[in-house]
Amino acid sequence: MKYILIILLIALVGVGAFAHYYKFQEENFDQKVIGLCILTFSFIWMPLFIYYRYKDKKKEDFILSNENLKEMNDFARKK
Repeated sequence: MKYILIILLIALVGVGAFAHYYKFQEENFDQKVIGLCILTFSFIWMPLFIYYRYKDKKKEDFILSNENLKEMNDFARKK
């Protein structure tokens, strides 16, 4: 999964850079390609990345509960 994300990111950046610098026959074709790269990045790459990074994490670590608030207050008072 890690290598798929890296390859997809490099491909998206490469295609976007190529579309930006290459002069196409059709007017505004480069803007369409860059827009498609941004959409692909937003709706395919980013959800895959978020899933890959947080698949083995516990949701309780990210929820602000009373116990977490007490721990944060105690930690701040110790300093």
